[in-house]
Order: sequence, then structure tokens, then C-alpha cells
Amino acid sequence: MPSQSASQASQPFDAAPPANAAASPANRRLVAGWLFLLAFMIWVMVGIGGYTRDSGSGLSIMRWEPIIGVLPPMSQSAWAKLFALYKTIPQYQILHPGMGLHGFKQLFWPEYFHRLWGRLMGVVLLLPLVVFAITGRIEKRLVPWLVLLFFLGGLQGLIGWLMVSSGFDPDSTAVAPGWLSLHFFGAMFLFSAVLWTAFTVTAPEPARYAGFKGLRGHSIGSFVMLLLAMLGGTIVSGIHGIADFSVAKQIGTGQPPAGWPAGLFTNPATVIFDHQGLAVLASFAILAITVRVLRREAPPPVRDAALLAGGLVVLQFVLGVTALVSGKIDLGVVHQMNAVLLMGAMLLLIHRLRGATR
Repeated sequence: MPSQSASQASQPFDAAPPANAAASPANRRLVAGWLFLLAFMIWVMVGIGGYTRDSGSGLSIMRWEPIIGVLPPMSQSAWAKLFALYKTIPQYQILHPGMGLHGFKQLFWPEYFHRLWGRLMGVVLLLPLVVFAITGRIEKRLVPWLVLLFFLGGLQGLIGWLMVSSGFDPDSTAVAPGWLSLHFFGAMFLFSAVLWTAFTVTAPEPARYAGFKGLRGHSIGSFVMLLLAMLGGTIVSGIHGIADFSVAKQIGTGQPPAGWPAGLFTNPATVIFDHQGLAVLASFAILAITVRVLRREAPPPVRDAALLAGGLVVLQFVLGVTALVSGKIDLGVVHQMNAVLLMGAMLLLIHRLRGATR
């Protein structure tokens, strides 16, 4: 006979878990709450990273020191040394010539807190995982998956450093949009993986909703369209496209620019137009889900998730237009954070439909 551990290892992740202490309702609530906390921290990290990028603070720390970098400069000489390094890169020479130490500190602290928050997330993942595994409060089949996510989080930190270092290139005053997109979607993968795991720990047995398999396919397709729209948004942010909005030049007003689609990743008018087009398509696709759910009198869990996604997509559209027209960085950050909430709502809907049948 195969061993119990081999039997557990062969089970699909969404299958009903074996009856044991780790799978008790109390332990499931504990583990799910911890995972939801991690997802919340990733969401906050998106906001911190967005502000760091849009404020131009991301290049202020020129070394990647995962351990000793926990501490900020502790003396005037340490500050002077760090500032001297910053003076060697093009961002200082082109954008901030003559800036003093006080101005440098204003750039330093957002990036420092961004990196510190990333380290804190690693601790919040690893330490409870070790405790839960030792005390038998977490199912064994989850441990390798969560350990993998811990190492992927470390890889995300490395990608972040490679992104930052791309901003040190000659004549560069910001990070490369390609690295920015990769770093952002690394965060989105981790957010999705942690959130999906939390949903599954909360509700391990899929509900068999008859007649909703088509809605599941619609939801997955809309989720992919949303990801494409978010990809366009990272490129807009990476080239600081929000500063190029102009009614007079018809940039960001909905019309395809001359020569479109040339300059797919470099021309602000093209990048903004592509992002807007993808966002409109994704919005209509998600709103169509909400209409279908209401017309069919879907089960409450499906209906509630679809209504949440519908409300968030309307808010996302309003935030996007307002951020572009106003040119305010803070609104752009809120727009980005709401996109992540919308993605989470779509994941919730897909998760609740994962057992749907024809």
C-alpha cells in the first residue's frame, strides 16, 4: 500500500484535504488569516513601489545589501558617502544638479521603506510558516509550495535590484520600462499565488454550480484582458506618460496617434492609447460578467464576487481618467492599487467558479 504522505502528495491542490488536525476549521482560519495578511502586505507594497517610482526616488540607493541594508545611514559621514554615490549617476547630474543632502534624504526614505517592507514580508512569510509546520497547524502539502513562494520573493528582490540598476545607465534618469513591467508582474504573481492559496484554504471543496462553466471561461478571459491592461499601465508609468497628456496634441484623449502602432513601447501617445484601449475592453468584459450574473440569478457567492469586480472596474475607470487629466502622482498610485484589488476580485470570482459545470 502507498504511504499516507505519498497519497497526500498525489492530491491536487484543490482537492478536499484529509481529515487531520492541520485541516481543522480553527487551523484553517489561522492559516488563511496569515495568508490574507501576506496578500495585504503585497498590496501595500504595490502602493509604496508606485510612489517610489513616480516620485523618482527609486535610484537613490545604489547598493543592493539584503542584510546590512536593513539599517539606514546612522551618521553624517554615512549619509555623505551615500550621497556621493548618488551624485555619480545621470539622474542626479541631469535632473538634480546642485541638490543638497536634505533633498537627497527626501528621495532616500521612500526607497528605503520600500526595501524594508519587502524584507518584512519575507519575515512574515517565513517565521509563521516554520512555527505552523513544527506545531502541525498547516497541512504538509502546503509547506513546499509556500517555501517556493518565499524563494520567489527573494528572486523578486533580485529583479527589483536589476530594475534599479538599469537606471544607472548613461543618459538614463529612470529605470527601464521592461524591467519595471517584469518587477510589477512578479509582484502580481506572488499576490495571486498567495491569495489563491488563502481562498483554497478557506474553501477547499469546489462548489459544483451547474450551468456556469461558460461564465467561468468568460471570467478567465476577462482576467487575461485585465492583465494586458495592467501591462500597458506599467509601460505608461515607466515612461512617465502621465506628464505627456495634452488635449491640444491629442495625447491621451482616445484618438489613435499618427503612425500608430509605431512606438509601441516608447512613444507616449501610442503607449497611452494602447493602455486606454485595453482598459476599455477589459472594463466592458468585466461589466458584461456582472450583467450576466444579475440576469441569471447566480448563487450568492458568485453574484457577490461579480458585483465586487463590477464596482471596482467602474472605480478603476474613474481613477484612471482623473489621474491622467490631473497629472497627480498620488491619484496614479491609487489607480494602480485599485487595479490590484480588481485583480483580486476577479481571482475570487474565478476561484468560486472553479467547480462550475455545464
